[in-house]
Amino acid sequence: MRRLFASILLFASAQAAAADLVLHNGKVWTGDPAQPAASAIAIADGRIVAVGSDAQVLALASADSQRIDLQGRRVVPGINDAHTHVTLGLPSIDLKVDRAGGSAAVRAALAAQPQDGERWITADIGMDVLADPAMRRRQLDALQPNRPVLLTGWTGHGMLVNSAALQALGLSLQRVPAGGWLGRDASGDADGRVYEYAQWSPRTQLPPRPRRLRQVIAEDTATLLKLGVTSIQNMAIGTPVPDFIAAWRDSGTPLRVRVIHTPLATAPGQPLAAADVPRADAARADAARADAAYPAITVSGTKWILDGTPMEQGAAMRHAYADGGHGRLNFSQAEIAALLGEAFARRDQPLLHVSGDATLVAVLEAMQAVAAPAAWQALRPRIEHGEGLAPDLLQRAREFGIVLVQNPSHFMLPAAESAYMQAHGLQPLSAVAAAGIPLALGSDGPPSPWLNMLFAIRPASRPDQALDREQVLRAYTAGSAFAEFEEHRKGRLATGYAADLAVLSQDVLDPSLPAEALPATTSLLTVVAGAVAWRDPDWQAH
Repeated sequence: MRRLFASILLFASAQAAAADLVLHNGKVWTGDPAQPAASAIAIADGRIVAVGSDAQVLALASADSQRIDLQGRRVVPGINDAHTHVTLGLPSIDLKVDRAGGSAAVRAALAAQPQDGERWITADIGMDVLADPAMRRRQLDALQPNRPVLLTGWTGHGMLVNSAALQALGLSLQRVPAGGWLGRDASGDADGRVYEYAQWSPRTQLPPRPRRLRQVIAEDTATLLKLGVTSIQNMAIGTPVPDFIAAWRDSGTPLRVRVIHTPLATAPGQPLAAADVPRADAARADAARADAAYPAITVSGTKWILDGTPMEQGAAMRHAYADGGHGRLNFSQAEIAALLGEAFARRDQPLLHVSGDATLVAVLEAMQAVAAPAAWQALRPRIEHGEGLAPDLLQRAREFGIVLVQNPSHFMLPAAESAYMQAHGLQPLSAVAAAGIPLALGSDGPPSPWLNMLFAIRPASRPDQALDREQVLRAYTAGSAFAEFEEHRKGRLATGYAADLAVLSQDVLDPSLPAEALPATTSLLTVVAGAVAWRDPDWQAH
């Protein structure tokens, strides 16, 4: 009966559209429980019209069909990175300081720069530099009295600035954006430490640079396509949604993007500046393909950052850190309820940076204050990162319909942070699936899904939470599609789904492939909407 049904589907597909592209002689992991494996795929009008054996699918090819012999290569659904930050940085000179050099290396690099010039001086720094009391505003002013200096902790949740940067960003102890705060010295003056929304919100006042934004998008998406990524869910902090969409279109990238609202310079509960942007943009769809039902750009979801991370001890925790502190919330309990209430009223999915378990408790209480758990389930509220999804909170999170978007690189923590996670049962991965909570994966760091696969199957901070390779792949495809309400057209290689896929340079599901070899994986052929978006020039496919 199953074979008869498959034959009927193949026949119906053949009648619906002649194949534009046929891929055959491959090892296809479909992600489809009804048909987990195949050797060939037929594509027409940007969608999959057949999946099956070589004989079945090649029968659908016409004289005009393009045929590609996969030569036994592994094929997977296009990777959907559920958490990216493709956005515009400051007009700056990046010092590219070696973090291992600590404060001394940063001071030497700053002293070597001219003291006059319009461009900002920026660098990524380690947590040791961020915490160093000898790296504060007055010391930075002595090295660079005129040019703005902005040194960002590598987690992105804290930075050090000099007086010129404070002035350029419009920051003072009397003017601190909601959700952020400034460090103080012993006399009570601002000491150059800037945290959370105080470092992000001022960037909305900087002049737009559309040409540079287009360049950033083109460069970043080219890298992603070469890795087999076909969709991203992007939070462009500091870039207005209409500006980002315009730059994305102008870049010409074929990558699909979900644009997520990331409110800055606003108080929780206030209407969003771009809430009326259309949810689906089909402007780049090829009219001949009539692909409006599978738009290249979608707009949905509202992202709020509710705490920091354990690395700078900014995540709000129920258990004390080594220094006795518990971190802190970026917003009060009432403010969290207000921002959740605003999203709920618009029936928009909330995406919440929640790193600490105390933060998650605050979120669950705020959700309960806004609506009953059953009312939230249709919105699939997302917890980004979820280190604080402790064992005693799993069941309640499931009742609210929470989806966890985890980042495998976050599991490669230093020994002290790893010990803290293990001691308190934090940073779950495999336990999430066991609890029935949907799991998606996003990079939020190194973009390679194959490096992140290594991190997920060997999580240093929680080795007991390891996933297997197929679980990682499923979370990066079907899981990420579910996290953006796209599970009926993305995340599987099945009839009727979007023709987004990657032909890999090595078989990541082959148990004989050493785990250490996974990060070397690339895409030989990346297909988006049925068109070849990237092809390795060294791969001689026929």
